[in-house]
Amino acid sequence: MNDKEKQEIAEIVSAGIKASGLLEPERKFTPGEDVEVAGEDGQGGIKATLSPEDKIFADPKGGFRDHGEFVCAITGKGSKYYGQTHYAKLKAWHNAVTKIAGTMNEGDMAQGGYLVPVEFRDQLLQNALEASIVKSRATAIPMQTNRIVIPAVVDNDHSTNYFGGIIPARTAEHGSKGVTKPLFDQVALTLHKLTGMVYVTDELLEDSPISIPPLLNALFGGAIAFEEDDAYLQGTGVNMALGAFNGGNPSLITQAIEPAQPVNTILWQNIINMWSRLHPPSMRNAVWVANIECFPQLASMAMAVGAGGVPVWMPANGVAGTPFGTLMGRPLFLSEKMQALSTAGDIGLGDFSQYLVAQKSGGGLQTATSMHYHFNYDEQTFRFVLRYDGQPWWLSDLTPKRGTNTLSPFVILDGRP
Repeated sequence: MNDKEKQEIAEIVSAGIKASGLLEPERKFTPGEDVEVAGEDGQGGIKATLSPEDKIFADPKGGFRDHGEFVCAITGKGSKYYGQTHYAKLKAWHNAVTKIAGTMNEGDMAQGGYLVPVEFRDQLLQNALEASIVKSRATAIPMQTNRIVIPAVVDNDHSTNYFGGIIPARTAEHGSKGVTKPLFDQVALTLHKLTGMVYVTDELLEDSPISIPPLLNALFGGAIAFEEDDAYLQGTGVNMALGAFNGGNPSLITQAIEPAQPVNTILWQNIINMWSRLHPPSMRNAVWVANIECFPQLASMAMAVGAGGVPVWMPANGVAGTPFGTLMGRPLFLSEKMQALSTAGDIGLGDFSQYLVAQKSGGGLQTATSMHYHFNYDEQTFRFVLRYDGQPWWLSDLTPKRGTNTLSPFVILDGRP
């Protein structure tokens, strides 16, 4: 069993058991080793012995010792504790279900057959993907066509003018008024597609105690939403959205680190400097997003005081309290979508109201089902399509009227090599 197969098995298991009542097969006999069946005269009888498959189905544990043995068997681990017997039990459980051809079927344990022994079903939980960060905070653009162009003001230097060319004049009485005008550019949004498709046998749809279509909607919907949000944060702009924290964002500011700053560190001065590069009107909307690997560094940040230092982020009662969920008063999200610790972009600060998210009007995730595509295999086809795009609204960072540091709604910390 290779790693990919193990992962597929584990995903199907953890997803399938969220609903109650999994794989309760029809049995001819009451659970037990043997059954006495009365003869026609009501006196004698015959002794009917359960088949190995019936015994497995009759056992609410599916032949396994406990929940741990079952999980170790499907993940290919646990030989140290269970020897090799749990693999044999898993094979027996596999053989108890009729092997049929097709994709996502009752017989293929890795694709739907691992509907868990009834006693273990409540002990497993579905692994939840992260909730979306950007979409609910972005500026939504509904689209009727595949491409739309949004006007954007060129506003990159307040030291000489505003909005790309407006220069307010202090005109004396009877003085001539100068003529100035703003400069505009465009942000183009082109819909890209995120898709998924799966075949499910009629037998699995008919026989499974859980409702397969809602389960597929939840699983594919969650996976596609995760990829969509990842593109809004990190996308390259090639057949996907251009991420707010991707280096291709023309308005992205990469804040330099401190002199001689060690690798794998985040200092309180980094946080202060990043905040100072945020466009001031964005301070009321911005959120922090950091890789989970950044947490130990955030928790141990200290401000030097004399020969020592004081913590700047942990609550007053230290680890006894819940860690703060904000930095500089703005929400902090820990996310696997950000770059690894010490890589440029492991922590970012963004005002996503200055980010455009486009979807087809009346859109969202589109689902469709067909019985015709694999009709000769007795399989239903489930298809999932999301058409979307995302682009930063700013065309560059901004030079303020006074001062040398540029400003932007999107700021990341540079790498610490």
